[in-house]
Amino acid sequence: MDLHKLILYINILGICFPVALTYVMIINIILGITIQPISIVILAFGYVVMIKHNMLFRELWDKWFKIK
Repeated sequence: MDLHKLILYINILGICFPVALTYVMIINIILGITIQPISIVILAFGYVVMIKHNMLFRELWDKWFKIK
């Protein structure tokens, strides 16, 4: 497998996992299921890593919110 393709897949998963965990936590709140503290820590860590280190996220952010 090409190294750049592998890095692309890792970056895509780096965006998908925090977003999916956010939805899971919202559903847990709606259904009244307790949220574990480790889930909040993992969610915060996932967003920090996504925003700071994920190049794909930065490119998409610049493309979607480019000020003209």
